[in-house]
Amino acid sequence: MNNANPRWIALQVMLQVLDKGRSLDDVFQSDWFQSLPASARDLGLSREISFGLCRWYFALSLLLEQRLQKPLRARDRDIELVLLIGLYQLLVLQTGAHAAVNETVKLTHAQNKKWASGLVNAVLRGVLRDQLVLDADAHQQACPPWIRARIQHDWGAQADAILFAQNQRPPMTLRVDNRQCTTDAYLAELAALDLEANRHPLVGSAILLDTACDVAQLPGFDEGRVSVQDAAAQLAAPLLPCAPGARVLDACAAPGGKSLHLLQYHEGIELDALDSSAARLQRLRQNLARGGQSARVLVGDAALPQTWCEGGVYDAILADVPCSASGVLRRHPDIKLLRRESDIMPLRAQQAKILDALWSVLKPGGNMLYSTCSIFKEENESQVSAFLERHAEAREIALDGLQWGTPRPHGRQILPGSDNMDGFYYALLSRCG
Repeated sequence: MNNANPRWIALQVMLQVLDKGRSLDDVFQSDWFQSLPASARDLGLSREISFGLCRWYFALSLLLEQRLQKPLRARDRDIELVLLIGLYQLLVLQTGAHAAVNETVKLTHAQNKKWASGLVNAVLRGVLRDQLVLDADAHQQACPPWIRARIQHDWGAQADAILFAQNQRPPMTLRVDNRQCTTDAYLAELAALDLEANRHPLVGSAILLDTACDVAQLPGFDEGRVSVQDAAAQLAAPLLPCAPGARVLDACAAPGGKSLHLLQYHEGIELDALDSSAARLQRLRQNLARGGQSARVLVGDAALPQTWCEGGVYDAILADVPCSASGVLRRHPDIKLLRRESDIMPLRAQQAKILDALWSVLKPGGNMLYSTCSIFKEENESQVSAFLERHAEAREIALDGLQWGTPRPHGRQILPGSDNMDGFYYALLSRCG
């Protein structure tokens, strides 16, 4: 089997995710993937299988466990993935039986494990014979138990809807730079190209595409008139007050979507874009260049301002801190496989450290917007509550009178799928004095 086969490519991608802990984005942006000789259609199918298998991995693994007479050996992880690829095609993609079974069986030969061809054939044909389907419980089973337990604890009666939403394919959402073009005018440009889209009901700059497309098809993308950004993420720049001439810090800024939006939304600000990853900052620079914007780009740890802050202070800070990413599982389903429950406590400690450190470089009278793409309360409202207890000079600015999200004891929470947005949290803090 050659390296242009989409199922073989998906298998190799999943092996890198599970065995090497690489994210799907990292693998798909790698030189290996970019150099594959496959057609755009086959690369698209390999991405579909990879994303879908991450989304349904735990539910399909449970089903597979029930169909095997004995567990596969650890060294046969590839055969387990071959079986899961077959199950995903049959039960989710509903690929034709002949293609799903025969093409999946061929993967055992590509892996030099012909002994497994009979096993794969028998399991997949047994699923067809028994007319198995993913039942209503599959949406819960598709979520790692520890994440499911936290969602149920935090959100009670809303948990089932959240778990269902996390398993849906996310829309491709665009952000129009409304200084260059109105949203309605851009919708007309898309319609002229037969790209069907609709205006987001709550976020004025956001457009939802009916079908995802290559960014090369988007008019004005190379000039920064439009960017790809979830509607919930588009709320950050308008929420952070920035007067002309203000000195603004975007902490944890890479890959730069919010940095570009801040510069496009707020006239005349001086932006510092900070991130600990020099490699990810390359993407930020590309984003800013595409939009014709400039910022001072800093490599450094947001929790250690003494290593990058040259004695200055900021009028406004966007603290979009590292988090569990539990609100964006539908967009990044590999998080289900890569994140561990043991990660949460260190993340909470890191968030608190970053908040305190950034607060030290915020001017009296300045504002800091705390943001995560998490739906865990301990990373959001509880984190803000603890911060306010530590800092008597801090006060929270209520995010009232808004149509999106749900007001919480501190801040405002968007739950996954709400108005077709990812799960995000925002809290606006002001420094008195």
